[in-house]
Amino acid sequence: MKRWALVLVGLALTWNVYAQKKAEPYLELKDVPDAVVFLPSPPEDGSPQFLYDEAQYQWGKTQRAGTRGARAIREATTNVDTMAAMFSGAFGLKLSRETTPKTIKLLERSIRTFRLGAVHPKATYMRLRPYVFFREGTLIPAYEEESRTTGSYPSGHAVRGWGMALVLAELNPARQDTLLKAGYEWGQSRVIAGYHWQSDVDASKLLSSATFARLQTCEEFRNDLAAAQEELKAFAAQQLQTRTPKPEEHHLVPDRKAVKDSPYKGHKNYGKSIAVFGGSLSVNQESDAAKQLWANLLNAEVTTYGVGGAGFSNLQGYTLQRQVDMAGVYDVYVLWASTNDFNNNRECGTWKDYTALDGYDKSKLSTQCGGINYCIKTLLEKNPDAEIYFFTSLRFFGSDAGHNPFSTEPNKTGKTFADYIEAQKACCAYYGIPVLDQFNLQGINEFNVERFYLGDKLHMNEEGYRRIGPVQASFLSDGK
Repeated sequence: MKRWALVLVGLALTWNVYAQKKAEPYLELKDVPDAVVFLPSPPEDGSPQFLYDEAQYQWGKTQRAGTRGARAIREATTNVDTMAAMFSGAFGLKLSRETTPKTIKLLERSIRTFRLGAVHPKATYMRLRPYVFFREGTLIPAYEEESRTTGSYPSGHAVRGWGMALVLAELNPARQDTLLKAGYEWGQSRVIAGYHWQSDVDASKLLSSATFARLQTCEEFRNDLAAAQEELKAFAAQQLQTRTPKPEEHHLVPDRKAVKDSPYKGHKNYGKSIAVFGGSLSVNQESDAAKQLWANLLNAEVTTYGVGGAGFSNLQGYTLQRQVDMAGVYDVYVLWASTNDFNNNRECGTWKDYTALDGYDKSKLSTQCGGINYCIKTLLEKNPDAEIYFFTSLRFFGSDAGHNPFSTEPNKTGKTFADYIEAQKACCAYYGIPVLDQFNLQGINEFNVERFYLGDKLHMNEEGYRRIGPVQASFLSDGK
């Protein structure tokens, strides 16, 4: 016992010296939840749990080839800046010391706190790593020698990865599912690389979760968390203003083999060029699943000017007003409404905004309706013979108002999401623009949202777009 006590003290001292050079943990070693007390010891050789560990080790070896193995190699890092950059995709915003320093500070101190919790169990159990047990190589040979004599239970890498996912999910709850998925896969990378047993990784997630709960009682952590939230809010707003349309990167052409069997030959818009304007729902990668269907069924070239975060209001991102200004001449124009005007509390307005009825009052361009009317007017001036079609906003499931047409839950302007949808239809009715009511006719609700939407419950996945794509194509073929 004396020997292990000395090892524990040595590891703690080494850790504290390292932390002082980098960033101080939020908690001291004595305040971090003790995994030796609340978690079971590692599985014993021959036990059912160990047989599962062995099976998972063999599974991991089957994953080493190809993209999953390459990911496991990348995720072997312990550098917080690199980790933050790698989690940025799941987070939905690029995180770096230059752009989000307060957030990186929060992550750095949090990760060091999570990792501190692994000191006692590693020193207590000194479990052999799987590659040492089996006397085999790993996916990352460069680290084998230095890791050979360090404890395997729990995984320090998995503690860091799951801990980062938890902190980032608290900063951005809308992306919690994708962040937790990234954190889970970070841990599995250690199994695939051959450096940890599955039970090491599973214990790490429990340890990080316990430490995360303890962090909520730390005033310094809560203060840094609040500072990071404010920083991210400002950075997101700044990033929104820098996004621009990239029509050359979002240009789809028909698959000639698919065109051969199209049921829409001879329809009004068969073989026409189509331009699309909107927010992220119109331009994200998943949306190509629907737009490629349009291209194939209508023998059409489809070009998208949409920009993530955009709305009709001239206050909302790279607006649809700006998108139509820069667009060329096309046969068919599609105005695809987003959720952004409602979620960002831009005034809804009325169908009369920015029309001949108010003398094209430019002050009304800040409302959703003023923006819609501006877009219709501009496109008709650009090409008087063009067909203009309108897609209403799709449902979102982050609040009752987002998917319940009878909800009385308003945004800060006092309007419900259903009010915004009805206003979209009213503007189009004034100009005689055909409308595809995606809010009411997509057939997606709380019973099947998990199948058709991403984890944020705001954006559809590819299956969702494949569901609505044929309906959109049918509507675009004749405008009805």
